[in-house]
Amino acid sequence: MPTVKRAGLAIALVVLYASAALPLTAITTFALLPLWRFIEERYGIESVGHSGPSDWCFILVYVLWLLAGAAVFALRARRRKVAT
Repeated sequence: MPTVKRAGLAIALVVLYASAALPLTAITTFALLPLWRFIEERYGIESVGHSGPSDWCFILVYVLWLLAGAAVFALRARRRKVAT
């Protein structure tokens, strides 16, 4: 039964992190507005519209936040496994 509780806790933490990453994504994406403008001017990729960064900018930053969270989770799991 402890394995089921541990899996439930892991799932809850993943959902919590994915939810918490949404406002972080919005803040980070708007903070990177100079980068998106540079990309648009330099490479001609539409990245800034009249109402802010394009959807792909938000999606990219969200995926990066999720990958960072997954990396931290994997490193913690690896350290815990090595320690036991």
